[in-house]
Amino acid sequence: MAKLAINGGEPIRTKPFPTWPQLDPADIEAFESIYNSRRWGVGGTKVPEFAEQFATFQGAKYGVCVNSGTTALYVALKAAGVGPGDEVITTAYTFQATIVAILMTHAVPVFVDTAPDSFLIDATKVEDAITNKTKVILPVHIAGYPADLDTLVEIADKNDIKLIEDCAQAHGAEWRGKGVGSWGDFGCFSFQTSKNLCAGEGGIILTNDRELYERTWSIHNCGRTPPDAEFGNIEPFGTNFRMTEWQAAILLSRLTRLEAEANYRHMNMRWLDGWFGEIPGIKVTPLDPRATRGGCHGYKAILDSEEFEGISRNTFINAMRAEGIPLGYWYNTPMYRAAFLSSHLFGCDNDYNDVHCAETEKICQSGLALSQNVLLGNEEDMEDIIKSAAKIRRNVGELIERNT
Repeated sequence: MAKLAINGGEPIRTKPFPTWPQLDPADIEAFESIYNSRRWGVGGTKVPEFAEQFATFQGAKYGVCVNSGTTALYVALKAAGVGPGDEVITTAYTFQATIVAILMTHAVPVFVDTAPDSFLIDATKVEDAITNKTKVILPVHIAGYPADLDTLVEIADKNDIKLIEDCAQAHGAEWRGKGVGSWGDFGCFSFQTSKNLCAGEGGIILTNDRELYERTWSIHNCGRTPPDAEFGNIEPFGTNFRMTEWQAAILLSRLTRLEAEANYRHMNMRWLDGWFGEIPGIKVTPLDPRATRGGCHGYKAILDSEEFEGISRNTFINAMRAEGIPLGYWYNTPMYRAAFLSSHLFGCDNDYNDVHCAETEKICQSGLALSQNVLLGNEEDMEDIIKSAAKIRRNVGELIERNT
Protein backbone atom coordinates (compact mmCIF):
# COMPACT_ATOMS: atom_id res chain seq x y z
CA MET A 1 0.00 0.00 0.00
CA ALA A 2 1.18 3.51 -0.87
CA LYS A 3 2.38 5.48 2.12
CA LEU A 4 0.23 8.45 3.08
CA ALA A 5 1.56 11.82 1.96
CA ILE A 6 1.17 13.19 5.48
CA ASN A 7 3.77 10.61 6.54
CA GLY A 8 6.17 11.35 3.69
CA GLY A 9 4.59 9.37 0.86
CA GLU A 10 3.74 10.67 -2.62
CA PRO A 11 0.52 12.73 -2.71
CA ILE A 12 -2.33 11.79 -5.03
CA ARG A 13 -2.10 15.18 -6.75
CA THR A 14 0.15 18.22 -6.82
CA LYS A 15 -1.69 20.42 -9.33
CA PRO A 16 -4.17 23.03 -8.06
CA PHE A 17 -7.91 22.95 -8.54
CA PRO A 18 -9.54 25.72 -10.65
CA THR A 19 -8.89 29.18 -9.23
CA TRP A 20 -11.61 31.64 -8.28
CA PRO A 21 -12.80 34.05 -9.50
CA GLN A 22 -12.34 32.74 -13.03
CA LEU A 23 -11.51 35.48 -15.52
CA ASP A 24 -13.15 36.30 -18.83
CA PRO A 25 -12.43 39.10 -21.35
CA ALA A 26 -16.14 39.99 -21.29
CA ASP A 27 -15.71 41.23 -17.72
CA ILE A 28 -13.08 43.75 -18.84
CA GLU A 29 -15.41 44.98 -21.57
CA ALA A 30 -18.12 45.45 -18.93
CA PHE A 31 -15.78 47.62 -16.83
CA GLU A 32 -14.77 49.69 -19.84
CA SER A 33 -18.39 50.36 -20.72
CA ILE A 34 -19.03 51.79 -17.25
CA TYR A 35 -15.86 53.86 -17.28
CA ASN A 36 -16.69 55.39 -20.65
CA SER A 37 -20.31 56.05 -19.71
CA ARG A 38 -19.27 58.34 -16.82
CA ARG A 39 -22.30 56.96 -14.97
CA TRP A 40 -20.70 55.09 -12.12
CA GLY A 41 -23.53 55.28 -9.61
CA VAL A 42 -26.95 56.93 -9.45
CA GLY A 43 -28.49 57.42 -12.89
CA GLY A 44 -26.86 54.43 -14.53
CA THR A 45 -28.66 51.61 -16.31
CA LYS A 46 -26.72 48.51 -15.20
CA VAL A 47 -28.07 48.26 -11.63
CA PRO A 48 -31.75 48.14 -12.67
CA GLU A 49 -30.87 45.86 -15.57
CA PHE A 50 -29.09 43.39 -13.32
CA ALA A 51 -31.86 43.55 -10.69
CA GLU A 52 -34.41 42.56 -13.33
CA GLN A 53 -32.28 39.84 -14.91
CA PHE A 54 -31.25 38.17 -11.66
CA ALA A 55 -34.79 38.29 -10.29
CA THR A 56 -35.97 36.57 -13.46
CA PHE A 57 -33.14 34.02 -13.21
CA GLN A 58 -34.30 33.04 -9.72
CA GLY A 59 -38.01 33.21 -10.54
CA ALA A 60 -38.95 36.39 -8.66
CA LYS A 61 -40.75 39.54 -9.84
CA TYR A 62 -38.62 42.25 -8.23
CA GLY A 63 -35.03 42.82 -7.20
CA VAL A 64 -33.37 45.56 -5.15
CA CYS A 65 -29.58 45.70 -5.43
CA VAL A 66 -27.56 46.61 -2.32
CA ASN A 67 -23.94 46.78 -1.25
CA SER A 68 -23.62 43.40 0.55
CA GLY A 69 -25.41 40.23 1.54
CA THR A 70 -25.49 41.38 5.16
CA THR A 71 -27.19 44.59 4.07
CA ALA A 72 -29.68 42.54 2.04
CA LEU A 73 -30.71 40.64 5.17
CA TYR A 74 -30.91 43.82 7.27
CA VAL A 75 -33.02 45.71 4.74
CA ALA A 76 -35.34 42.72 4.26
CA LEU A 77 -35.82 42.44 8.03
CA LYS A 78 -36.60 46.14 8.29
CA ALA A 79 -39.01 45.94 5.35
CA ALA A 80 -40.70 43.01 7.12
CA GLY A 81 -41.33 45.30 10.07
CA VAL A 82 -38.81 43.75 12.45
CA GLY A 83 -37.83 45.97 15.35
CA PRO A 84 -36.70 45.99 18.99
CA GLY A 85 -37.93 43.00 20.98
CA ASP A 86 -39.25 41.07 17.99
CA GLU A 87 -38.11 37.47 17.54
CA VAL A 88 -36.56 35.98 14.42
CA ILE A 89 -36.38 32.19 14.17
CA THR A 90 -33.23 30.96 12.44
CA THR A 91 -30.49 28.34 12.48
CA ALA A 92 -27.38 28.31 14.64
CA TYR A 93 -25.41 26.70 11.80
CA THR A 94 -24.62 29.72 9.67
CA PHE A 95 -22.17 32.54 9.09
CA GLN A 96 -22.34 35.37 11.62
CA ALA A 97 -23.87 37.79 9.08
CA THR A 98 -27.25 36.07 9.45
CA ILE A 99 -27.28 36.77 13.18
CA VAL A 100 -25.64 40.20 13.01
CA ALA A 101 -28.35 41.39 10.59
CA ILE A 102 -31.01 40.35 13.13
CA LEU A 103 -29.18 42.12 15.96
CA MET A 104 -28.84 45.27 13.85
CA THR A 105 -32.63 45.58 13.97
CA HIS A 106 -32.45 45.09 17.79
CA ALA A 107 -34.50 41.92 17.42
CA VAL A 108 -33.84 38.62 19.19
CA PRO A 109 -32.45 35.55 17.37
CA VAL A 110 -34.29 32.34 18.32
CA PHE A 111 -32.30 29.25 17.37
CA VAL A 112 -33.78 26.03 15.99
CA ASP A 113 -31.69 22.89 15.58
CA THR A 114 -30.58 21.48 12.24
CA ALA A 115 -32.23 18.37 10.85
CA PRO A 116 -30.08 15.25 11.45
CA ASP A 117 -27.04 15.10 9.18
CA SER A 118 -28.39 17.88 6.94
CA PHE A 119 -26.60 21.14 7.92
CA LEU A 120 -30.03 22.81 7.41
CA ILE A 121 -32.67 24.10 9.81
CA ASP A 122 -35.12 21.40 10.94
CA ALA A 123 -38.38 22.73 9.53
CA THR A 124 -40.39 20.29 11.68
CA LYS A 125 -39.17 22.09 14.83
CA VAL A 126 -39.83 25.64 13.69
CA GLU A 127 -43.48 25.86 14.70
CA ASP A 128 -42.67 24.92 18.30
CA ALA A 129 -40.37 27.97 18.49
CA ILE A 130 -43.07 30.46 17.47
CA THR A 131 -44.31 32.90 20.13
CA ASN A 132 -46.45 36.03 20.03
CA LYS A 133 -43.21 37.97 19.45
CA THR A 134 -42.16 36.02 16.34
CA LYS A 135 -41.98 38.28 13.29
CA VAL A 136 -39.84 36.31 10.81
CA ILE A 137 -38.58 32.82 9.98
CA LEU A 138 -35.10 33.05 8.46
CA PRO A 139 -33.77 29.74 7.05
CA VAL A 140 -30.29 29.55 5.50
CA HIS A 141 -29.63 27.49 2.36
CA ILE A 142 -26.16 26.39 3.50
CA ALA A 143 -23.74 25.63 0.65
CA GLY A 144 -26.63 26.11 -1.77
CA TYR A 145 -28.54 23.08 -0.46
CA PRO A 146 -32.17 24.31 -0.12
CA ALA A 147 -33.92 24.00 3.22
CA ASP A 148 -37.42 22.43 3.35
CA LEU A 149 -39.29 25.28 1.69
CA ASP A 150 -42.60 23.43 1.43
CA THR A 151 -42.87 23.13 5.20
CA LEU A 152 -41.43 26.57 5.95
CA VAL A 153 -43.80 28.37 3.56
CA GLU A 154 -46.76 26.49 5.04
CA ILE A 155 -45.76 27.40 8.61
CA ALA A 156 -45.16 31.06 7.73
CA ASP A 157 -48.51 31.37 5.94
CA LYS A 158 -50.41 29.56 8.69
CA ASN A 159 -49.01 31.82 11.40
CA ASP A 160 -48.98 35.07 9.38
CA ILE A 161 -45.19 35.36 9.75
CA LYS A 162 -42.80 36.64 7.13
CA LEU A 163 -40.34 34.18 5.56
CA ILE A 164 -36.92 35.55 4.58
CA GLU A 165 -34.60 33.15 2.75
CA ASP A 166 -30.87 33.60 3.35
CA CYS A 167 -29.62 32.62 -0.11
CA ALA A 168 -26.09 34.02 0.27
CA GLN A 169 -24.67 30.67 -0.87
CA ALA A 170 -27.50 29.53 -3.13
CA HIS A 171 -27.23 31.22 -6.54
CA GLY A 172 -28.96 29.00 -9.09
CA ALA A 173 -30.43 26.63 -6.50
CA GLU A 174 -33.94 25.39 -7.27
CA TRP A 175 -36.77 23.92 -5.23
CA ARG A 176 -39.25 21.93 -7.32
CA GLY A 177 -38.01 23.68 -10.43
CA LYS A 178 -38.30 27.23 -9.05
CA GLY A 179 -35.37 29.29 -7.84
CA VAL A 180 -34.75 29.73 -4.13
CA GLY A 181 -35.24 33.29 -2.97
CA SER A 182 -38.60 33.41 -4.75
CA TRP A 183 -40.49 31.19 -2.29
CA GLY A 184 -40.55 33.39 0.79
CA ASP A 185 -41.49 37.03 1.22
CA PHE A 186 -37.86 37.93 0.57
CA GLY A 187 -34.77 36.18 -0.78
CA CYS A 188 -31.36 37.65 0.10
CA PHE A 189 -28.20 36.94 -1.92
CA SER A 190 -24.55 37.93 -1.56
CA PHE A 191 -22.07 38.71 -4.36
CA GLN A 192 -18.96 38.71 -2.18
CA THR A 193 -15.77 37.39 -3.80
CA SER A 194 -16.16 33.74 -2.77
CA LYS A 195 -19.74 33.46 -4.04
CA ASN A 196 -20.71 31.56 -7.20
CA LEU A 197 -21.83 34.88 -8.71
CA CYS A 198 -19.44 37.53 -7.46
CA ALA A 199 -18.42 41.16 -7.86
CA GLY A 200 -16.09 41.54 -4.88
CA GLU A 201 -19.03 42.73 -2.78
CA GLY A 202 -22.72 43.36 -3.30
CA GLY A 203 -26.10 41.83 -2.62
CA ILE A 204 -29.71 41.72 -3.75
CA ILE A 205 -33.15 41.34 -2.18
CA LEU A 206 -35.79 39.50 -4.20
CA THR A 207 -39.55 39.60 -3.62
CA ASN A 208 -42.80 38.91 -5.45
CA ASP A 209 -44.79 41.48 -3.48
CA ARG A 210 -45.05 44.97 -4.95
CA GLU A 211 -45.65 46.68 -1.61
CA LEU A 212 -42.67 44.94 -0.01
CA TYR A 213 -40.56 45.81 -3.04
CA GLU A 214 -41.36 49.53 -2.73
CA ARG A 215 -40.69 49.45 1.00
CA THR A 216 -37.36 47.71 0.41
CA TRP A 217 -36.38 50.19 -2.27
CA SER A 218 -37.20 53.09 0.02
CA ILE A 219 -35.13 51.74 2.91
CA HIS A 220 -32.09 51.11 0.70
CA ASN A 221 -32.25 54.43 -1.16
CA CYS A 222 -32.62 57.33 1.27
CA GLY A 223 -36.40 57.03 1.68
CA ARG A 224 -37.09 57.39 -2.05
CA THR A 225 -39.48 55.28 -4.08
CA PRO A 226 -38.71 53.24 -7.23
CA PRO A 227 -38.77 55.20 -10.50
CA ASP A 228 -42.02 53.52 -11.56
CA ALA A 229 -43.86 54.16 -8.27
CA GLU A 230 -46.90 56.44 -8.30
CA PHE A 231 -46.36 58.29 -5.04
CA GLY A 232 -43.62 59.95 -3.01
CA ASN A 233 -41.55 58.68 -0.13
CA ILE A 234 -42.79 55.52 1.60
CA GLU A 235 -40.37 55.35 4.52
CA PRO A 236 -39.74 58.43 6.66
CA PHE A 237 -36.20 57.17 7.17
CA GLY A 238 -33.98 55.44 4.65
CA THR A 239 -30.26 55.29 4.03
CA ASN A 240 -27.74 54.64 1.27
CA PHE A 241 -27.21 50.92 0.72
CA ARG A 242 -27.00 51.23 -3.07
CA MET A 243 -24.96 49.05 -5.42
CA THR A 244 -22.57 50.76 -7.87
CA GLU A 245 -22.71 50.47 -11.64
CA TRP A 246 -19.27 48.81 -11.55
CA GLN A 247 -20.61 45.90 -9.52
CA ALA A 248 -23.76 45.56 -11.61
CA ALA A 249 -21.83 45.54 -14.88
CA ILE A 250 -19.54 42.68 -13.88
CA LEU A 251 -22.49 40.80 -12.38
CA LEU A 252 -24.36 41.09 -15.67
CA SER A 253 -21.32 39.73 -17.48
CA ARG A 254 -20.86 36.83 -15.08
CA LEU A 255 -24.59 36.06 -14.97
CA THR A 256 -24.35 34.92 -18.60
CA ARG A 257 -22.13 32.04 -17.39
CA LEU A 258 -23.94 31.17 -14.15
CA GLU A 259 -26.43 28.69 -15.63
CA ALA A 260 -23.70 26.56 -17.22
CA GLU A 261 -21.50 26.78 -14.11
CA ALA A 262 -24.41 25.85 -11.82
CA ASN A 263 -25.22 22.78 -13.92
CA TYR A 264 -21.56 21.74 -14.00
CA ARG A 265 -21.13 22.05 -10.23
CA HIS A 266 -24.39 20.17 -9.72
CA MET A 267 -23.14 17.34 -11.94
CA ASN A 268 -19.90 17.02 -9.96
CA MET A 269 -21.80 17.18 -6.67
CA ARG A 270 -23.96 14.25 -7.75
CA TRP A 271 -20.86 12.32 -8.86
CA LEU A 272 -19.16 12.85 -5.51
CA ASP A 273 -22.33 11.76 -3.70
CA GLY A 274 -22.20 8.47 -5.53
CA TRP A 275 -18.59 7.68 -4.67
CA PHE A 276 -18.03 9.25 -1.24
CA GLY A 277 -20.84 7.12 0.12
CA GLU A 278 -18.85 3.99 -0.73
CA ILE A 279 -16.09 4.87 1.73
CA PRO A 280 -16.79 3.61 5.27
CA GLY A 281 -16.83 6.52 7.70
CA ILE A 282 -17.90 9.15 5.15
CA LYS A 283 -21.58 10.09 5.08
CA VAL A 284 -22.95 12.00 2.11
CA THR A 285 -25.64 14.60 2.65
CA PRO A 286 -27.54 14.59 -0.65
CA LEU A 287 -30.02 17.20 -1.78
CA ASP A 288 -33.61 16.87 -0.69
CA PRO A 289 -35.39 15.07 -3.59
CA ARG A 290 -37.58 18.17 -4.01
CA ALA A 291 -34.50 20.31 -4.70
CA THR A 292 -34.12 20.08 -8.47
CA ARG A 293 -30.73 21.83 -8.49
CA GLY A 294 -28.21 22.66 -5.84
CA GLY A 295 -26.58 26.06 -5.70
CA CYS A 296 -23.35 24.16 -4.95
CA HIS A 297 -21.45 26.90 -3.18
CA GLY A 298 -19.50 23.90 -2.03
CA TYR A 299 -19.72 20.21 -1.31
CA LYS A 300 -20.63 18.98 2.15
CA ALA A 301 -20.30 15.61 3.84
CA ILE A 302 -19.87 14.18 7.34
CA LEU A 303 -17.01 12.27 8.93
CA ASP A 304 -18.25 9.46 11.18
CA SER A 305 -15.16 9.34 13.35
CA GLU A 306 -16.14 6.12 15.09
CA GLU A 307 -16.66 4.29 11.80
CA PHE A 308 -13.38 5.77 10.50
CA GLU A 309 -11.45 3.91 13.19
CA GLY A 310 -11.71 6.81 15.64
CA ILE A 311 -9.60 9.43 13.84
CA SER A 312 -10.59 13.05 14.41
CA ARG A 313 -11.94 15.38 11.78
CA ASN A 314 -8.79 17.51 11.91
CA THR A 315 -6.63 14.43 11.37
CA PHE A 316 -8.66 13.43 8.32
CA ILE A 317 -8.65 16.99 6.91
CA ASN A 318 -4.88 17.29 7.34
CA ALA A 319 -4.35 13.94 5.63
CA MET A 320 -6.57 14.99 2.69
CA ARG A 321 -4.72 18.28 2.35
CA ALA A 322 -1.40 16.44 2.30
CA GLU A 323 -2.78 14.43 -0.63
CA GLY A 324 -3.53 17.70 -2.47
CA ILE A 325 -7.24 17.99 -1.65
CA PRO A 326 -8.25 21.37 -0.09
CA LEU A 327 -10.78 19.88 2.33
CA GLY A 328 -12.12 21.92 5.24
CA TYR A 329 -15.37 22.55 7.09
CA TRP A 330 -18.04 25.23 7.13
CA TYR A 331 -18.57 26.30 10.76
CA ASN A 332 -17.20 24.78 13.96
CA THR A 333 -19.17 26.80 16.54
CA PRO A 334 -22.95 27.21 16.83
CA MET A 335 -23.97 30.84 16.56
CA TYR A 336 -25.51 30.84 20.03
CA ARG A 337 -21.93 30.51 21.32
CA ALA A 338 -20.72 33.55 19.34
CA ALA A 339 -18.89 36.00 21.58
CA PHE A 340 -20.79 39.02 20.25
CA LEU A 341 -24.08 37.62 21.61
CA SER A 342 -22.78 38.00 25.16
CA SER A 343 -21.02 41.32 24.53
CA HIS A 344 -24.24 43.40 24.63
CA LEU A 345 -22.89 45.13 21.53
CA PHE A 346 -26.38 45.39 20.06
CA GLY A 347 -28.22 45.70 23.37
CA CYS A 348 -29.17 42.03 23.26
CA ASP A 349 -29.62 40.90 26.85
CA ASN A 350 -30.75 37.37 26.12
CA ASP A 351 -28.88 34.56 27.83
CA TYR A 352 -27.98 31.73 25.43
CA ASN A 353 -25.95 29.71 27.94
CA ASP A 354 -28.71 27.12 28.26
CA VAL A 355 -29.32 26.81 24.51
CA HIS A 356 -28.16 23.48 23.10
CA CYS A 357 -28.93 22.26 19.59
CA ALA A 358 -27.63 18.70 19.59
CA GLU A 359 -27.59 18.13 15.82
CA THR A 360 -25.99 21.51 15.17
CA GLU A 361 -23.25 20.82 17.68
CA LYS A 362 -22.67 17.42 16.08
CA ILE A 363 -22.35 18.94 12.61
CA CYS A 364 -19.97 21.59 13.91
CA GLN A 365 -17.61 18.79 14.96
CA SER A 366 -18.11 16.37 12.06
CA GLY A 367 -18.94 18.43 8.96
CA LEU A 368 -16.64 18.41 5.93
CA ALA A 369 -16.56 20.89 3.05
CA LEU A 370 -15.03 21.48 -0.36
CA SER A 371 -15.34 24.97 -1.83
CA GLN A 372 -17.28 25.78 -4.98
CA ASN A 373 -14.20 26.27 -7.17
CA VAL A 374 -13.30 22.61 -6.56
CA LEU A 375 -16.63 21.63 -8.13
CA LEU A 376 -15.52 23.33 -11.34
CA GLY A 377 -12.81 20.68 -11.74
CA ASN A 378 -12.83 18.00 -14.41
CA GLU A 379 -13.52 14.28 -14.06
CA GLU A 380 -9.90 13.54 -13.14
CA ASP A 381 -10.04 16.17 -10.40
CA MET A 382 -13.15 14.57 -8.91
CA GLU A 383 -11.54 11.12 -9.08
CA ASP A 384 -8.51 12.45 -7.17
CA ILE A 385 -10.79 13.50 -4.31
CA ILE A 386 -12.23 10.00 -4.01
CA LYS A 387 -8.84 8.32 -4.50
CA SER A 388 -7.38 10.42 -1.68
CA ALA A 389 -10.18 9.59 0.76
CA ALA A 390 -10.00 5.90 -0.17
CA LYS A 391 -6.22 5.89 0.23
CA ILE A 392 -6.53 7.37 3.71
CA ARG A 393 -9.21 4.84 4.64
CA ARG A 394 -6.99 1.93 3.50
CA ASN A 395 -4.05 3.29 5.47
CA VAL A 396 -5.91 4.61 8.49
CA GLY A 397 -3.57 2.64 10.75
CA GLU A 398 -0.76 5.03 9.77
CA LEU A 399 -2.77 7.97 11.04
CA ILE A 400 -3.68 6.23 14.28
CA GLU A 401 -0.01 5.38 14.88
CA ARG A 402 1.03 8.94 13.98
CA ASN A 403 -1.35 10.43 16.55
CA THR A 404 -0.58 8.07 19.45
